[in-house]
Amino acid sequence: MSALKHIVTAPRADFESITQLFSNLNLILINQDKILSNEKFSHIYIPGMFVGGLYVGMHQLSLGDMLKLWENTEWKTGVKYYFSIIGSPLSGRNTAQWYNSDTKKFEKGMFHNGKYGFMGLGSPAFKQLQLADPNRKNITPSTLSVSDLIKNLSHQR
Repeated sequence: MSALKHIVTAPRADFESITQLFSNLNLILINQDKILSNEKFSHIYIPGMFVGGLYVGMHQLSLGDMLKLWENTEWKTGVKYYFSIIGSPLSGRNTAQWYNSDTKKFEKGMFHNGKYGFMGLGSPAFKQLQLADPNRKNITPSTLSVSDLIKNLSHQR
């Protein structure tokens, strides 16, 4: 009899787009209301921004999801802007990635807020996904890229 083995792997990340996003973080944050009120902007998906785990699946997060999570949850803690987490809701083990706004570098490690491991970031992300669209099928991803967004926001200044 063989044992069952469950494995979850992170999706490929588009670090060029993620870098562009965080290089323009101030512009993005200043224009947060404009981004959230325009589906072409808020529904931009960047490969590598996600929440995923054993038994809960892999879920991409849009720019709008990220902005709401950074504003209202521990997805932004001090100078850390989390953009992905993968792990196990049962054991709490995880690997999270974030952008450090002080050092201007990407970092990786385990998220642990004293009580919850994976679910410390996982739970608010799943709630955000449910709020955005309970079926998640009705959201049409934007055809715009982060570069398009930055150009648009820069020209409006």
